[in-house]
Amino acid sequence: RLNRAAIIVTTLEQVSDKQWSRFLQAQKFEERLEFNEGDVGLPGGLQVIEPANAHPTTTDAIRRFGGSTSPAMPWPQEDKLDGGDDDKYGRLEKLIVRATKNMRTSGGSKKGGSSSAGASGSGGVSAGAGEDSD
Repeated sequence: RLNRAAIIVTTLEQVSDKQWSRFLQAQKFEERLEFNEGDVGLPGGLQVIEPANAHPTTTDAIRRFGGSTSPAMPWPQEDKLDGGDDDKYGRLEKLIVRATKNMRTSGGSKKGGSSSAGASGSGGVSAGAGEDSD
């Protein structure tokens, strides 16, 4: 890696100041990058467009707040008491993962396993099973 860095340094020494400034202007580092349509982000980067399914994520890393974008305005306070939508979606996702895992592990045949009716507190008694004939 150090050898590669040495090659880059010696190559950059050969580039004139005029060529370097044209290169920097062509990169447009002062323009803000667009995350999504209408969602303008930070300046100073190179935007790479990739398919949405290339790196799927279940959580949004960008926290979004309504209101003014003025740097003079304070950040809104986050309420940790109600859990928010992120917590609700996280719990729902965990529930779905557990349910699909249970469906896979239960398979097709039930050998001596308890039914869902037994687990619900019905006691497993069917209609008419407790009747005595006189």
